[in-house]
Amino acid sequence: MMKNEKNEQAVSPVIATILMVAITVVLAGVLYVWANSLASEGTDTSASTLNTYTAEDADDAANDAAGGADTLIRMQMTGKDDLAWSFVKVTLSVGDNIYTCSVTAGDDCTISQAAGSNDNAWEPGEYIFLSEGTAEICSAQGCDVG
Repeated sequence: MMKNEKNEQAVSPVIATILMVAITVVLAGVLYVWANSLASEGTDTSASTLNTYTAEDADDAANDAAGGADTLIRMQMTGKDDLAWSFVKVTLSVGDNIYTCSVTAGDDCTISQAAGSNDNAWEPGEYIFLSEGTAEICSAQGCDVG
């Protein structure tokens, strides 16, 4: 009688290879989803994370002297986070002209803090003032600052 032998040794390495490939594909997919969710968490721009500000006329009489230091606007931060002074930059539009305001000297207008803790941050509830710097922004006739 003839023996009917089957060679079952080759089945085990083939199954192991298929399982390893499947596990690798599943693991790569899980890592992709995890990394993608981490990347999207850093780009949250919902309204709850943004600082808001109120601005009003500073009630300073404008003068037409060259290089006048008219105080133009008083701004208050109404958001929830502090803002470092090095990042504070405001752009004003008066008529067709655009002016840049910052805490550094030499800009069209300057930013100052008349009260508050005067530390290195603009904190919620504190006021800052925008005043003329190197540019004559408002004259005695007045101006509409936007």
